[in-house]
Amino acid sequence: MKKIIALALSAVMVTAFAGCGSSESSKGKETSAESVTEAQETQATQETFAADLKARLDEALKTKSFSGVVQITKGGEPVYQYVSGNDENGKPLTIDASLPLASTSKQFCAAAIMLLCEQNKLSVDDTLDRYFPEYKEGKKITVKQLLTMSSGIPSYYMDFLDPSTLGSNEAENVRKIKEAVFAMELHFEPGEDYEYSNSNFFLLADIVEQLGRVSYHEFLRKSFFEPLGMTHTGFLEEIPDNPDWAAAMSKTELLNETTAPGLAKGAGDIVSNAEDMDKWMRGLSGGEIISSESFRQMRENINPYSVEDYCYGLWHMPYDGVGHVGQIAPHFGAVDYLNPERDVYLFAASNDGRGMSYVQELPQALLSIIYENE
Repeated sequence: MKKIIALALSAVMVTAFAGCGSSESSKGKETSAESVTEAQETQATQETFAADLKARLDEALKTKSFSGVVQITKGGEPVYQYVSGNDENGKPLTIDASLPLASTSKQFCAAAIMLLCEQNKLSVDDTLDRYFPEYKEGKKITVKQLLTMSSGIPSYYMDFLDPSTLGSNEAENVRKIKEAVFAMELHFEPGEDYEYSNSNFFLLADIVEQLGRVSYHEFLRKSFFEPLGMTHTGFLEEIPDNPDWAAAMSKTELLNETTAPGLAKGAGDIVSNAEDMDKWMRGLSGGEIISSESFRQMRENINPYSVEDYCYGLWHMPYDGVGHVGQIAPHFGAVDYLNPERDVYLFAASNDGRGMSYVQELPQALLSIIYENE
């Protein structure tokens, strides 16, 4: 059976259609009655299959003691949702909870770069001296090498987690971080290896600001969030002013050091929920916000030295999908999975789990159950 989940509406429509048969003869009535019975049997079979599939998916998450939200969609409709755990006030989480995406945010930054490429404002082959003339290594590092984690620039992030290192002024924080990044020695020659580094996407976000002539966050809002109707999506710095977001965090105090303005810019700064992330994944892969060619480049321009086939803010995932995993502190993890060829999209976020490795296993664990029933 190729149905992933039963849609009762389909059976109702079949029944209603069957009930519109001719009443002019007893034979017509018998045929109509048989059709109704067949539709009811089909609906019952589908519902039994869906219940069994849900039970298996639930068990996979319970085995991992997952706490958070999971949603899988196909055909633009949720085919599976799972919610477990409580918010900071002890209330049960809901599927609508907005949670930190952490490094899953990087694909938004990469998409912003591709949009600017489409607008002929930059090329991925540009060297960084065009945007950062003060950077001594700028002439030998390209935008593409930032996107694929092949620049050799070390990550700044852990050096600024102490709240005393940054203040409440974003411009000043960004200046401090850029100075630190530009003073670091490269770990390898650009283009000759792979090292995951938040510095790459921090600099990409700065380039977006330079060329977009608005703040990075405003660029994402106007270019992506608003066109796609992502009304439950924003940024880490906004958590303290949003009680619902703060409550969903479960351990808000663990986020205090990550909400300094500018700290995670481009690298892990977005907060979103399951519904909005489905809009994002479908919009990104469906040509709604960047072209199909740009998305192809995002998923196919691979760093050959990367064990996880890192592309432009995406890495390859099971069953020919792509996506990203993220972690903030030990307790907040997120993952998304895009498979436009199968029309399957997955999003999961944990508010009190085991971080990145905890959610990284979910696409394989859940999709193996779903795909074996296609």
